[in-house]
Amino acid sequence: MLELRPILSALWRHKISALLIALQLGLTLAIVSNASVVIQEREERIARPTGIAEADIVTAHFMPIPKDYDLLEAFRLDMDMIRQLPGVAAATISRAPLAGSGSSGGFHTKPHQEVGSTGAAFFSGDEHFIDALGMKLVAGRNFTPSEIRIMESSSSERPTITIITQQLADTLFPEGNALGKSLYFGGDDNPMEIVGIVERNLGPWPNSSVAGNTVFFPAIMETQWYDYIVRAEPGQRDAVLKLLEEKMAERDAERVIEVKTLTEQKTRYYAGDNTMIKVLTGVVSLLTFIVALGIVGLTVFWITQRQKQIGVRRALGATRTAISRYFLLENLMIAATGVALGTAAAQIFNQFLASEFGQPALPLSTTLVCAFILLAVSLTSALVPALRAANISPAMATRSV
Repeated sequence: MLELRPILSALWRHKISALLIALQLGLTLAIVSNASVVIQEREERIARPTGIAEADIVTAHFMPIPKDYDLLEAFRLDMDMIRQLPGVAAATISRAPLAGSGSSGGFHTKPHQEVGSTGAAFFSGDEHFIDALGMKLVAGRNFTPSEIRIMESSSSERPTITIITQQLADTLFPEGNALGKSLYFGGDDNPMEIVGIVERNLGPWPNSSVAGNTVFFPAIMETQWYDYIVRAEPGQRDAVLKLLEEKMAERDAERVIEVKTLTEQKTRYYAGDNTMIKVLTGVVSLLTFIVALGIVGLTVFWITQRQKQIGVRRALGATRTAISRYFLLENLMIAATGVALGTAAAQIFNQFLASEFGQPALPLSTTLVCAFILLAVSLTSALVPALRAANISPAMATRSV
């Protein structure tokens, strides 16, 4: 405690440089803590379970060369061929999830409702759809072959049954027991009975507000382009991908075929999030390095200025430990001031980001963890110069200025 008065006196004499370091620490804490919560939110978003067997799925898409191409016949022949390929567990025709392209609409629990709809993505598919995506049916049943309709995309006809995700069931029917209830698309009065509920499906846009709210119709649109969704047996995905492209080209050479894994599509969809994580991680690392560099430079500068004073203290019996402790305590006081300012600035900055850009709220625990890390970085940065000061000889006190 006897060291506090000389430390405060020294800091007052160098108040500008000490204040600049404290402000630098505070600004760094505000940025680092908010960047950390954004990184954590993006990582959690990417790591969410999708509800599908994404690691085993291959998708294929083709564009025909002839203008009078018979899509339905191509679908039928391709599916018959694909389902016979070695390594294929299941295959279907639909839009691929996680790809950033699809359809959505508003759904109601009562007919003729114009407002208060619940947004959801929707897919149309056949009786193989759930199996091909590897989804888990938690209640009810799957579609049957007799329920699959061939429909024109411009048709106003609606399916009479549907399967939905558990998340959408909980949203529309919070009291539970959604199975057997009716669902209405838009403001129409055509009921669709919920015959099945799957555990999870994030839909085509995992980052959207409708992610997880997904509806499945038993239909194939006659004039709509689709993806072939092929689920391979575990460990057979790459072999199936190669074979699928080869056999599709072999069966019909008058089309351009694109085959890729669902993992690739998911990675492409999350490319912006991954880039954001890398950029923010780089910013956090750079700011922390700059703070450490500033602390090292300031401590070395002060030690150089006080060499004779340190020599006098050593001549009067001060131990090396006492000299090192003096500079570490001095650094800790600066760092603590900066962290206190940074904690308040982090919360204010987060409130602005949350209101203007919809960023996640910053928990106080995250700020405190970042503050502890910056304090540790600060003390570690000052440690080497402090040890150097402890090695200054008492003979420095006898040298003339």
